[in-house]
Amino acid sequence: MPQIRRSQFLTTYGPGAIIEGVNGPRVILSPELAGIFSEDLTRFDITDQRLSQGLLEGAGILRLPSNAEMGKPESHALYRTRRFPSWSLCTEHNILYQKLNNDESACPKCPPLRDAKEAWRVARRQAIRFVRACPAGHLDDVDWKGIINHSQKNCSPPYLLWRGSGALKNITVECPVCRGNINLGEAYSRSWSCSGRFPEREATETGPSRPGCQEESRIIQRGAANLRIPEIATALVIPQCDTSLHRLLQIKVIYHVLLSREDTFGENIKNELLKILEKFVQRKELEKETLNAIASYEEEEIRKAVSHIVNLNIPRTAYDMRRDEFHALLQAAENGHPPSPPRRPGEVPNFEVQQRQVRFPVAWGRLQFRVTPISRLRVVMVQHAYRRIPAGQIVAATPVSTAFELPAAPGQKWHIGSELSGEGVFLDLNLTVNPQNTPNLGGRAAQSWWSAWKNPGDYPVRGLISVDRHQFHPLFVWWHTLAHRIINALSLDSGYSSAAIRERIFLNVDERTGHASGGLLLYTAQPGGDGTLGGLIALAPEFERVLERALRTLDTCSNDPLCGEEEFGRDRYNGAACYACALVSETSCEHRNMSLDRKLLLEGLA
Repeated sequence: MPQIRRSQFLTTYGPGAIIEGVNGPRVILSPELAGIFSEDLTRFDITDQRLSQGLLEGAGILRLPSNAEMGKPESHALYRTRRFPSWSLCTEHNILYQKLNNDESACPKCPPLRDAKEAWRVARRQAIRFVRACPAGHLDDVDWKGIINHSQKNCSPPYLLWRGSGALKNITVECPVCRGNINLGEAYSRSWSCSGRFPEREATETGPSRPGCQEESRIIQRGAANLRIPEIATALVIPQCDTSLHRLLQIKVIYHVLLSREDTFGENIKNELLKILEKFVQRKELEKETLNAIASYEEEEIRKAVSHIVNLNIPRTAYDMRRDEFHALLQAAENGHPPSPPRRPGEVPNFEVQQRQVRFPVAWGRLQFRVTPISRLRVVMVQHAYRRIPAGQIVAATPVSTAFELPAAPGQKWHIGSELSGEGVFLDLNLTVNPQNTPNLGGRAAQSWWSAWKNPGDYPVRGLISVDRHQFHPLFVWWHTLAHRIINALSLDSGYSSAAIRERIFLNVDERTGHASGGLLLYTAQPGGDGTLGGLIALAPEFERVLERALRTLDTCSNDPLCGEEEFGRDRYNGAACYACALVSETSCEHRNMSLDRKLLLEGLA
């Protein structure tokens, strides 16, 4: 199998995704079937209780181990996968067949191969490129025998004939026994019954489970982008829980101890906590190194950190989480963070803003931006679900949870996540200095977005954009479009490609009036604790040039007039936005290149 980065497991692949291997396609199994986690889960625990207890409903977060951590060579397949689809197409004989027996034969018309292993390899390499899926998330082989209109009752041929080539309408699948057939173009455009199968939940040694489903499935190519769209949740680690001690105390077993024993700790909380945690170490539920690390802190440091954690505000929606982060960023832009340097040698903060580097005003037209370089930040990213959207069935598509349980922790759900460290630049309009320093959101382009924000139920696209109606708010669209323009401008000077720079859009809305404030964070991050090299924040002193590059050609697009004539409406995700002017890489945009409008951004700057 090809190697994939652990971050790709979140942004592109994950359980239920089909990955193209050297010897044919495979479906990625759910982690409890992958054979990658030992009993000691604390080695891979990612601590962020705002995300875990809030958006993930109490589920924990585990990172994927590397081959080196597991003591395996890089060539070793660490994560188990399953052959999928199981039907194959021999192009030499135009035979559509399904290999089920452990013998030396692959295609029924081809001569036997040297052994069964080679026969399986050939069958996998000849895997058909079509599967079937339904909006409830189920995935299965196409029922090739069942879709044919057989002229004989109970006809069950050993293989099928593949007639024609090129366009789907030129291909016919035929039964060699009764000569019944079906045109592939017709089959592709029709709905079929769904088997209710989740191949990622089937162990490699078991057969398919097909309990049935009320939804109708559609035939789709296995490499289609809409076959599996990941649902990703991210959280920015913010004060006050941004130190190494806070991270240790948020490890799941320790966090549960703090919540259950909060009222029973005496004056010497350090000794009491260490005695309790020593029992977890003896039961091998906690690493000795973690206990030693906590023991190295002073009593007062532990007391303050415990108070922060047990009184932590847990957001219940993505909007609440971003609003908390927005307020923390505004406070850091005003006062800097941390208030004092770390007292422990070698310890670095997870969130750092040096107030003397904050710039205000950075003017563009009548608006005055505040530019806040963030020299250190930590982001936790989790893929918590995915959707399948065959034939554009957006409204019917329901998220399929990727949560799993492990024998080492029965009853506890987990998600796969990643911990990233890096740098960023936060932009806002510093409304405390000038409340009138706001974009103009009364233009023609903004009106349709105002209508969507006030009546989100009238817009079918809401199912894919988000359950958060605030992504229809004109100020969100304004900041979001501005972020995309700046990402492309930053990539020319920062040393990072546009695909390496990520966005995070913030909004704080008065639900009664619709008045809002907002901002954006552009950051680059990578796994590990070292972060990046400062190429992004180094552009803060010259941010006027970045804005000039981002906005000077805002009124034109190489796809005009087609792009400029587009308007947001009930069946659209964007206004005037295309790959030539506003869209960026999917790795950069948290909102799938939706809620963008170049004309609204232009009106807001006027």
